Amino acid sequence: MIVVAMLFCIIIAGCKQNSTARTSTDNDIKFDTIVINEKYYLLGDTTNPYCTLEASLLFPSEDKDKEILAHFIYSLFGEEATFTTPEEVVNEYVQKYIADYKELEADFISEVETTGEKPSQESWFAYYEALSNDVVYNKNKLLSYTVSVEYYTGGAHGGQGHNNHVIDLETNYKLDEDDIFVENYHDELSKIIVDAIASDNSISNPSELENMGFFNIKEIYPNNNFYIDEDGITYTFNEYEIAAKFVGKVDVSIPYERISYLIREDSPIAPLVFTKK
Repeated sequence: MIVVAMLFCIIIAGCKQNSTARTSTDNDIKFDTIVINEKYYLLGDTTNPYCTLEASLLFPSEDKDKEILAHFIYSLFGEEATFTTPEEVVNEYVQKYIADYKELEADFISEVETTGEKPSQESWFAYYEALSNDVVYNKNKLLSYTVSVEYYTGGAHGGQGHNNHVIDLETNYKLDEDDIFVENYHDELSKIIVDAIASDNSISNPSELENMGFFNIKEIYPNNNFYIDEDGITYTFNEYEIAAKFVGKVDVSIPYERISYLIREDSPIAPLVFTKK
């Protein structure tokens, strides 16, 4: 007998701050956590391959923070997401993930008919996705958070992505590099980033990074994918962006003291930077 197995669990828990030590409630933003644990077996048969969708997601929980909530929804689910409640958006996302996975069922049936064997549950049909976000700074009218996803959708291996966001709560505007750095910062910041990567790898000559799986170091530039905290700016370069896959994600943390001369004095992060001098 075929057993339909769709396990769908969304758990909502109130929290005043995220579990990471760097998070603060100084901006008086409260968060709820939505936890997803979803599994669907092809053709509803628990002996078949299946997809897994897991998530632990923070959302601002009070009506006064609806503008901030919009940033969280769009950064997690894209600009095409319907801006309703977090619960409704998450439910829509789960249902779409399952519907997209069900499109593999015709290929699964075809493979069984062709080979006479059922693919194992560890075959390329076994999709998964793990989605999360994390607040890393929440003070001084600035809110910085990260969004991370790991996934497998067939092929030789899975993938991952990590995107950072800094929100100026005075304007509800997502900050980019031009909001922070002085004009003509690009080349100087590029050199600082490369030097920091070399230092993190205990290398005195940055060109040696190219022997460790990094691509042309002259093509490593600021990529606008950064977060801020008490101590400095951290850039994230995702896999394949500046290095081979085996190197993985590269995080580059730069203390404010190192880049203070590149920071605009009217930048929203200026109070963090110039008090560090």
